[in-house]
Amino acid sequence: MLNDEQKFGFIYLLNQGVFCSTCGGTCEKGIVIKETYLNSLNNIMIKGNCKDCNGKVARIVEFREDKDFFNKANDFIESIDK
Repeated sequence: MLNDEQKFGFIYLLNQGVFCSTCGGTCEKGIVIKETYLNSLNNIMIKGNCKDCNGKVARIVEFREDKDFFNKANDFIESIDK
């Protein structure tokens, strides 16, 4: 569902932009993803663990402003609801 630019931003956020409350800072080594899903606003929710300390982390990647992604997400949800 993500175009190349969105994929780059998504990967960058996961590698550089996830805060760990256990470490008290950004997950410098990245995260281990345990769960990924669309929330009710068609944003991507990621839950996992910090690779530095194994603390639980979560990150919301907002795409609801992007009409193309929003429409793709809705089409996907409709296709699995049938």
